[in-house]
Amino acid sequence: MWLQERHPAIVVSYLWLESEGDQFIERSLADAGGKGLFAKAIERALLDGKADLAVHSLKDLPTKLTKGLVLAAIPPREDPRDCLVSRSGASRIEDLPQGAALGTASPRRAAQALRLRPDLRIELIRGNVQTRLRKTLEPVQAGGKHYDATLMAMAGLSRAGLTPHMRFPLEPDVMLPAAGQGALALQCRGDDHVTMQRVLPLNHPITAQAVELERQIIDGLRGDCHSPIAAFAEPVQIDGATGYRLRARVLSSDGKECIEAEDQAAGKAMRKLAAGILKMLESKGAPQLLARR
Repeated sequence: MWLQERHPAIVVSYLWLESEGDQFIERSLADAGGKGLFAKAIERALLDGKADLAVHSLKDLPTKLTKGLVLAAIPPREDPRDCLVSRSGASRIEDLPQGAALGTASPRRAAQALRLRPDLRIELIRGNVQTRLRKTLEPVQAGGKHYDATLMAMAGLSRAGLTPHMRFPLEPDVMLPAAGQGALALQCRGDDHVTMQRVLPLNHPITAQAVELERQIIDGLRGDCHSPIAAFAEPVQIDGATGYRLRARVLSSDGKECIEAEDQAAGKAMRKLAAGILKMLESKGAPQLLARR
């Protein structure tokens, strides 16, 4: 849609693919092969020349980019927050029933929820947005798992047209988002300069800088799909200039231990912002905490 608005002469056709991440919905991402499963089939189509452009949810892309491919543009970010969806209509994690079953496949979400409510039972839930909503809200089928609640990305619900389920967003102080959450990534082959030039105007520099800072944190901690790591950068005004407030949180899988760091910077100091956060996390023992998972 965006490309056709800017380049009316080109014809955009869609190549529908089922990712490996969607095929193994009964296994955790860590067991199935990691977040990169959502991108592999799409990236293969790009490299094979079957597609010229891919649109990813940025948080599903590993920080190490596939050789031969580039991120050509990052459009404006949607709401980066998570939200709570529950059978009881609870608006906060604290309001869920005692011992409630929380469905999630995200170590980051699970650890932060357990940090607030150690009594919760974390149950694996996989599938697309509609599937997870159905499993959480509809009557339990024979032999199926019961879920009292789940956590979902506000942006994912919005893109799926499921705005009625976006009633109870969780602020970053409660549930710090995943790196890149709410952002899309437009990817193409590194040698396809025509496509790169066409999509470059779709890039939103403020979003692109924010998610780059977040991904530097994940990369610096050698994070993967097993890692309960959250990172969030938001634009702020510092002495009249646009800068960023960067927050990071590393947790034990049970939420009992939490290491946090934050700072803000603008201008030339921006280059050292992520490195400074990483130093803070390292000095507090974040690498050792992650190694114990």
